[in-house]
Amino acid sequence: MLEQINNILGRIEILGNTSSWDFGFMESLRDQLQKGRTLSDKQQVYYQQIQGRWSDEAIKSRADFTNSWDEEREAKFLIALKYYQRTGYYSNIVHKYLTVQSERIEGTPSEKEYNKLVENKYAAGVIQNIQSEPKFPVGGTAVFRTTSRANKGKTCVILKLGDASNVTSHAKGAKPVQVLPIGTATPIWTEERYLKKAKKRK
Repeated sequence: MLEQINNILGRIEILGNTSSWDFGFMESLRDQLQKGRTLSDKQQVYYQQIQGRWSDEAIKSRADFTNSWDEEREAKFLIALKYYQRTGYYSNIVHKYLTVQSERIEGTPSEKEYNKLVENKYAAGVIQNIQSEPKFPVGGTAVFRTTSRANKGKTCVILKLGDASNVTSHAKGAKPVQVLPIGTATPIWTEERYLKKAKKRK
């Protein structure tokens, strides 16, 4: 086992991060074995998990994911990062990859990190809303539905479409829109689901 641990440590040192939890844990196991002590059942479980993460198959899978990184995945990941920056969840991944300007991604995430942020129903809903075709063109008008929280029945002008930084819900139709209610001077943010098309004047 000591030889296997040293092999995994070497792989992490070359391909990973020596400040990672995996590397530190494997170092502690190596030191423990060198002192003639055995591993506990819990340590054995963690060892098997780390061994799996640094197997030939796992390393190849991570390399394949990195090599297949494209604009579509980057766009989805950026939306998820902005959304979770707002909610406060997954802050470790957000701070790791989102630039200060929040306009681009710094580096390429692992497949596990990508799936954690993008492949869940909350982020999926947000991504669907942001990437869907807008129902109301900028410069056009709309009317607040009776289901809206405020301004029911009022007409408004569509000022601009929001991005994930403005999202407050993953619900269907929750695409953020900035509007100016007629008769007011202050723009407000709302969602497409609270608006309907204004009737054309005859």
